[in-house]
Amino acid sequence: MAWFHELDAWTEYWDIYHPETRGRFYFGDDENEPGLLTQFLPREKKPQAFVAWTRMALGLGSEAPFIQAVSRPEVSSAVMAIDALLGRLFATHFGDASESSVQEDYLEAIFRFATNTLPPAVERDARIPPDDPRKSTAGHHTLEGDLMWFAWALQIEAAHTISGVDDQHPRRSLLLAGVATGCGANFAWRAHRRTRSEYRADEATYELLKDRGARWTGDFKSTVDEVHALYRIREWGHE
Repeated sequence: MAWFHELDAWTEYWDIYHPETRGRFYFGDDENEPGLLTQFLPREKKPQAFVAWTRMALGLGSEAPFIQAVSRPEVSSAVMAIDALLGRLFATHFGDASESSVQEDYLEAIFRFATNTLPPAVERDARIPPDDPRKSTAGHHTLEGDLMWFAWALQIEAAHTISGVDDQHPRRSLLLAGVATGCGANFAWRAHRRTRSEYRADEATYELLKDRGARWTGDFKSTVDEVHALYRIREWGHE
């Protein structure tokens, strides 16, 4: 819970928990801070990195435009600033991503996050006024926007493209495995979008996702392929 709470505290709820950042780790403050996410995620416009990732995931374009887009200095610096934040928070709340017990804990946490079965965010909900558009989701540790799973994957893939297999690779691999399993669980349990036909909101799917997540944690390329396949299913209903 603390991991997900703090992720949100630095991003969507920065104005409440980290006003000193002025939305730097989000989409800015609509004034002088543009925000790091504007460099590679869509809001008012679709950055080239996002367009290149979607085309690559759909099989409509090669990897080269994505590599070129995330290699631009302003994009790469934004991606790696977010990556550094994720690395610091992960180490604080989970520990060493190369340890099997940490991997199991994280994949269990992402499953509960995806299926909205974590305890409610009571403190945060109490701090959000009724007229705030975030009020309807403030009381839950979960993810409502289905595209956000793939936005998360984009950031992880971009960081890997920029840094390669460095000392943070185990953590990025685990986070991406969490995207693959969490997206599958979220779409199956909460019916946000289409997912693999074998995924159901049942114990068998839970066990299947747990087994697949354990394998994906040690195979970054296969996890990338799976996330891209899930995006195609989201868009087309099939791969």
